[in-house]
Amino acid sequence: MLSSYSVARSFKCFWPFLFLMLIGVSNDFAAGRRVRPPETDHVNFFRSALRGRQKVLSCANDPNVCWDREKNPWGGTTCCFQQFCKDTVRDSNNCGACGQSCAYGFVCCDGKCVDVRNDPLHCGSCFEECPGQGRCSFAMCDYGG
Repeated sequence: MLSSYSVARSFKCFWPFLFLMLIGVSNDFAAGRRVRPPETDHVNFFRSALRGRQKVLSCANDPNVCWDREKNPWGGTTCCFQQFCKDTVRDSNNCGACGQSCAYGFVCCDGKCVDVRNDPLHCGSCFEECPGQGRCSFAMCDYGG
């Protein structure tokens, strides 16, 4: 339980800070301004980039836009949900088909969900095959000998 002495001592330390905060807030209200954080350049950049990308990647009217590298430089040759160009060969959220996602820890390799931690044909990453009869453990070939 806090004693009255410790509460008073804490207040003595923080009262100048509280006083300055009240002055700053009251000045903004007196001037009729709303208090809000300033916009930063990187936030505006990301907003405009996302707006531009959505316009370019929309394949609702023309599914062939996904194949055109001038209109779609980000890749993805499949028009998913008549809206977005997706790469169904490597995208773990659209692996093999639109909306078909790989389970946690699995990676999309050539349109198939693969456990790269234990698969000797895809050890550590797609198409990294362990030599000979090597086993894949913890995404490394012949781990532990």
